[in-house]
Amino acid sequence: MYFCRVLYLPIGNNHTNDMNKKWIGVAFIATFALSSYLEKEVYQGHNKEFNDFDFSTVQSATGLEVSYAHCGVETNVYFEVYDEIPVTENEYGYTKKTDVTPLFAAYTADNSVYKGTIDLPACLKKVYIYSPTFFAQNLIEADVINGNIKAADEDPNGTTTRSAANYDSYMCMDITSQGFPNAYKDTRWNKWLGEYDGMGGIQYSFTGDLAVSQKESSKLYTVQSQVININKPCPKEYRSNYDMYLNKSAEIAITFLGQNTCWNCSMVYYYYKEGEKPSKLDDAHVIMLFPNTQDGLWGKDQDQKKAAKATAGIERGTAVQLMYYPDIANGSKEGETKVFPAGYRIGLVIANNAWSNRVKGFTSDNRYRSATSEGMSINNEGRVINSPRTAVYKYGEFVMISFEDFKTDENFSDVVVTMKSNPAEAITDIPEVDPDTKLTTAELLKGVYAFEDLWPSKGDYDMNDVVVRYSYGKTFDKDNKIYSESFTFKTFQNFAGNQNGLAFRIPGGTVGNASVTCSIRKPGEKDFSETTFTYENDDNVYLLTENVKENMGAEYKVTVKYASPVFASSEAQPFIFKNTTDGKRWEVHIPKEKPTSKMDFSYFGQSDDASNAGQGIYYVRTGNYLFAFFLSGANENDINKLLDPANEKNLSTSFIKVTPDG
Repeated sequence: MYFCRVLYLPIGNNHTNDMNKKWIGVAFIATFALSSYLEKEVYQGHNKEFNDFDFSTVQSATGLEVSYAHCGVETNVYFEVYDEIPVTENEYGYTKKTDVTPLFAAYTADNSVYKGTIDLPACLKKVYIYSPTFFAQNLIEADVINGNIKAADEDPNGTTTRSAANYDSYMCMDITSQGFPNAYKDTRWNKWLGEYDGMGGIQYSFTGDLAVSQKESSKLYTVQSQVININKPCPKEYRSNYDMYLNKSAEIAITFLGQNTCWNCSMVYYYYKEGEKPSKLDDAHVIMLFPNTQDGLWGKDQDQKKAAKATAGIERGTAVQLMYYPDIANGSKEGETKVFPAGYRIGLVIANNAWSNRVKGFTSDNRYRSATSEGMSINNEGRVINSPRTAVYKYGEFVMISFEDFKTDENFSDVVVTMKSNPAEAITDIPEVDPDTKLTTAELLKGVYAFEDLWPSKGDYDMNDVVVRYSYGKTFDKDNKIYSESFTFKTFQNFAGNQNGLAFRIPGGTVGNASVTCSIRKPGEKDFSETTFTYENDDNVYLLTENVKENMGAEYKVTVKYASPVFASSEAQPFIFKNTTDGKRWEVHIPKEKPTSKMDFSYFGQSDDASNAGQGIYYVRTGNYLFAFFLSGANENDINKLLDPANEKNLSTSFIKVTPDG
């Protein structure tokens, strides 16, 4: 295995090596001794010798295993792979950077573990696994060892030890006690469902048919991550001030799915007859549901995880059946029943940090209340928050309810529960999510291609005549079946005198019945505009432009949408070309890559080219040189010297140096 660092050594300049450049791939040098590391195999082509070294910058078929075994559930977990840290730390966790692009994205199997192979930059030694889900560890670091990556979330240090200590929810404690926090001197909350221990573990959990099963919860966690990405604002169509309306008499259960917050909140429910909504929370006759919603799985590092675990009061999947008290307004439990009357609404509220045993470092008393009802959410000054603090949608028989608990990061995933009714159709008028149409789209960075346009002559050998960044997009489901793919090529300013076309081939061809959309985004434009590219069916080639210089800096995109999903990702092979009068053309590809059927083969073996078409060997030179290269995982920042006009016709042939592994 060979790895490299970009050295950028322009002749006549005093540029020093940028030691902070990331390792991005193998390309070429003028003089280097590989004899002690590489068994040299030489082909004969037109009486010219060349090395068998293919200058590949890709570490193909790297084994990848990603495990979220300690996330508390078994489900399909969405994750992305990066070659640099994709987040910045803040007080509460991580903020996703906006200027980084993943190299790979997928879902784990429904046991929260992914096993497969991926292509990575050959020089990569460490990767960063990021998941934008509320229930899984957001960042995992892992090393690339002997062509394999094993990444696993951290063990949250065993089970919670239940305590007989005198911890309680401030919302149920006697407010006359000395030092009682003013932030929690609301009307007292009813503990009518039952008792709980000193950690907040409830003694009235429910295991009946309305509780969420393991199989059902697996689907719920996945669909939640598809609807709400914690790095992005929650979609507005799911945000709502909405108390669940019963159009039929029904039994109701609430299942706690998890939280993604440092706060130890208390959650209650309330109900009222349609048209008789309480004007404020103190009039709502609330009933304690979960006294401590901290499940102990929050934290961006091990210290925070330990601190959260020490205060945990609930496990994911804990369910409670709600009770209806017809005389609750008079403080009486008489006539209690599991059946709620038709024509009633049910609401939920969380009180921020109301549990008296808090996560270390996050012990402040807060007046924040987040409610499903309009007018019942308040900020830390006690003023009503009119905008929704909950996201509500329906998936199958389940109503999903996600809360913003304190800070407004707008991801609506601080505390997540689900509600189920019997009969299921009793709760209506909620946006529904179809899991079969809820797909994930990921844009992945592939790397940078650079071409020398004087082939078969070595020319000025500045390798910047056409420089292109290649990005790959896919839309896929939780089983990693692909419904559409996109191939995007961004051109960069160059100073070539020749007119060069840009094209790409998809080896193997697209699946039948696929629809194709072509688009372009010219410099300065915000959006892509639909256009037409010439398509050659024989080689599955798209001719993006016959003259790159016409729209320098443009992005060319081809999107392929499949009638039926496919399982394997397609790959693109870009090349530059010039058409000739006889229907053939001149093409330049990366070393060893076969040209298309339109290629004029008379160019091979001419001037500095040492190809042997009879043996299927193309675009090679005597010595350790090449006419084009691909830098896997590179972006424009990595090639800024290559794009520097001061280096035109002035780059040293030691532009990129090859060094052995280790």
